[in-house]
This record gives sequence, structure tokens and C-alpha cells, in this order.
Amino acid sequence: MQRQTKEIQNKQKVLVLVFVFILVFLFVKGFLQGDDNRFIPKKLPSGFVFAHPPEFYGTYEKPLKDGTLYNYINGGGVVYVNHGFRELTHMVFKDSEQNTITLNIFNLGTPENAKAAFADEAICPNGYTEINIGTVSKSYHYEPDYLVYFIKGKYLVYLSLSNDTLSEKLTTFASEIYRDIL
Repeated sequence: MQRQTKEIQNKQKVLVLVFVFILVFLFVKGFLQGDDNRFIPKKLPSGFVFAHPPEFYGTYEKPLKDGTLYNYINGGGVVYVNHGFRELTHMVFKDSEQNTITLNIFNLGTPENAKAAFADEAICPNGYTEINIGTVSKSYHYEPDYLVYFIKGKYLVYLSLSNDTLSEKLTTFASEIYRDIL
């Protein structure tokens, strides 16, 4: 009798594990096919992986999965709101040396808003260098960080790299994002 009880308990455990696996699979499948993932890069820079799942931030009126823009950048969000901010897709990638690449894609509602934000010195200050990624871009070197901004349509894109010696990887990645994602 005890043996049958243990067998039933073991079968129940297996069923629970299978159920959990199916739920995780369906969640991941839905996550990778949903609109929230339209900006997920097809290819990451060599040696980089996701540091954590993508995050999504909205407005006070329409918060997204991870909250509002102010949950992400607090007081710094005002300048983006002034340029028509709708939503932010935030991703962080890391390599084995703990170097990180941050990718932020700001939906500003219209191409005009994105252009105005790109021209706003509170977002993209003077002192930049243009780099060739297939569109006008602004790059900044604040040792040890390397930053790139560009726009495409209604999107303002920001990339940041924690190790400026890898700046060529970021430039290539920015070009791929411009070409493939937006």
C-alpha cells in the first residue's frame, strides 16, 4: 500500500513538472512572438548574451510590463515626455568579462518628435562624433563608456557600451539594429 502511495506521489510530481515545463514553454514562445519583442536583435555582438529579459516601460497613463519611464530613469524622463514619449524597450547584454551593452529604443510617437529629441542637447549634447551606421548618428566617448544615438522613424535609439575598447562592436551592432530591427 505504501509503495502504491509513493508511486502515485512520484507520478504527481512528474505531472506537476511537465505542467510547469509546458507553461514555461508557452510563456517563452508567446514572449518571443509577441509585439513586445519586435525590437529583439536577431544577432548579438560576438560573445554577448542577454543579461536579463527585455524590459518595457510606458507612460503614467499607460504603464507597460515593467512600469513607467520614471521607474527606469526617474527625473530624467521629463525630457523624453516633452518629446512625445510613448514607450521604451530596454535591453542589456553582457559578455564573459562583464562588459555590458545597453540598448534603449524610445517610441516618441512621430518622426518629428524623434528628430526634435535627437536635436535636444539635454538628450544628445554637443561634443559628439558622427559615425557611419547607415544613418546620421551621434557617438560619445566618456571613458570607459562609448555611446551612440540615432533615429529611425518615430524611434530614438540609444546604445551604451561599458568598455570603449570594444567600440567597433557597438558601431557594428548599431548599424545592424538600424538596418534589421526598425
